[in-house]
Amino acid sequence: MANQLWFDFSPADNGFSEKNFCYGHSNALAKQALDRWQSWSLGALILVGPSGCGKSHLSEIWRNNNNGRILSSASIPLRDTGSFVIEDVDGQLDEEGLFHLLNRAMNDQARVLLTARTGPSSWRINLGDLRSRINAIEMVRIEEPDEQVLSEMLKKLGKDRSLRLNDKLIRYLVERMERSSQSALRLIDNLNSRSLETSRPVNRALAKQVLNDMGKTPELLDLMGFADNQ
Repeated sequence: MANQLWFDFSPADNGFSEKNFCYGHSNALAKQALDRWQSWSLGALILVGPSGCGKSHLSEIWRNNNNGRILSSASIPLRDTGSFVIEDVDGQLDEEGLFHLLNRAMNDQARVLLTARTGPSSWRINLGDLRSRINAIEMVRIEEPDEQVLSEMLKKLGKDRSLRLNDKLIRYLVERMERSSQSALRLIDNLNSRSLETSRPVNRALAKQVLNDMGKTPELLDLMGFADNQ
């Protein structure tokens, strides 16, 4: 089955919508793990991935579906119950608060989704009992968006802005762009703005200029093996 991931595409709505669901090999395990939240071992899950891979979007959809709350990793209530998302756990961390929250999760009084850019082995944790608990929690990883995900993202983003992007142009962009959801959004916004400013259609010539302005020069791309074939 195709892997899946959500991204926010609507220019008029900054919320993370479940209807904007993309498929790709980079995110299947994360999607599947979030779908089976009721059977999480110890009542918690660790979601790991680089910046821009979609962790926040997935977390927000899970939170909405479970009437959950977002907690600051630096200040975690000692007695609250329910469903919780704690982002950037690999940063400043309220270790005592998290330990007690994970105890409630283990006793079915809470469900806890932890997100981070790095795996638990690199987290700075001084509390031994918390380290043991963290090491026992299931971890899933989201990789950088693959070509399939990026292609679907560009199609949806372009459609939302009434841009005509054919499959050939999308392939051209995907081969040359940074592989992240933020980069896709920035690329389409830049294409749209440049097209409106210059009254030019979005074609490969315009795309090359925008990519160049975003730091992806044609010369560098040629060295990377991306020939500018018609």
